Amino acid sequence: MRVGLLSQFRQAAASMRVKANIGAAAVALLCSANAAPATDLTIHLAANATITRKSVRYQCDESGAKIGVPAGPFTVEYLNGGGNSLVIVPISGKSLIFSNVISGSGARYTAQQYTWWEAGGGVTLASDSLAGKMQSTCRTLSGK
Repeated sequence: MRVGLLSQFRQAAASMRVKANIGAAAVALLCSANAAPATDLTIHLAANATITRKSVRYQCDESGAKIGVPAGPFTVEYLNGGGNSLVIVPISGKSLIFSNVISGSGARYTAQQYTWWEAGGGVTLASDSLAGKMQSTCRTLSGK
């Protein structure tokens, strides 16, 4: 009886590993660079969550282009809802989603190696990567 159960357990475990590997391969395929780019992102919040959305135009100093934001004016979107605060910033031709993190002052958002920090009436964009630390000061053009 024990041998039979052990054999069944091993077969079930092997089957689950195969299914997991197939699932992982499917996820990898869906996330690959050859997949069609997504244009929408759905975040499920409580039915009674208030959602606000605000677009603000900025322009950063010359260091901003080295970090990856456009050299000229660009739009940043602020999304708040259900206790979540997000900022979408164009970095290196992609819309990067930054999430609010605890800050001693102002509102600080992070994504990957980047920090978008609003404090004292201005915005600082910083990057801390293996290539080194970079920082840019950005000013509001419209939308605040």
